[in-house]
Amino acid sequence: MIQAEKQRLREKIRILSLGSPAVNSKSLTTLIMALDAWNQSRNILMYSPLPGEPDLMVLAEEQAGCGRNFFFPRIEGNEIAVYRRLAGSRWISGPFGLSEPDPGSWKAASIAEIDMVLVPGVAFDTSGRRLGRGKGFYDRLLGHPAFRGLKIGVAWPWQIVESVPMESHDISMDLIMAEREAHIPTGSRLDKSGERE
Repeated sequence: MIQAEKQRLREKIRILSLGSPAVNSKSLTTLIMALDAWNQSRNILMYSPLPGEPDLMVLAEEQAGCGRNFFFPRIEGNEIAVYRRLAGSRWISGPFGLSEPDPGSWKAASIAEIDMVLVPGVAFDTSGRRLGRGKGFYDRLLGHPAFRGLKIGVAWPWQIVESVPMESHDISMDLIMAEREAHIPTGSRLDKSGERE
């Protein structure tokens, strides 16, 4: 039942995205960099965007050498492995058309090192629930007992819906960023000023 609801929502968002105006990620990156939590974080897990996802790669480019380490995911079997970007790190083509870290030029890392993760998704609601693409990669990663970082869902405005169906293994976000606005779920780790409690 819940799986069918999730699939219907994925299809609804797919149709909405086709009719939505083209936008760029500048306002979203500005909003993220204004967070106190961003300024407090030193080890940030990002993502290489699929077509249609907010492209935040400029954060890693502009903030490199500012006392921050940037990590990116790589799909290995049914799990996501985490790699830290180094000078000269190269990308390779991975599953689903993703650009992924080349293990030969990146440093393998532990999820325990991460202070903050920027998480893409198909849809989010203001309670922090996230709908992914259905493979569960991020839910397994963020549900790992060693992970203690801040979870920030990143979306376009049309990806914010009234309610996302949720199962016991689904992981909620601490904050949702949608172009020019932030949604702090009730019970989130963040207070109203964007600082960690």
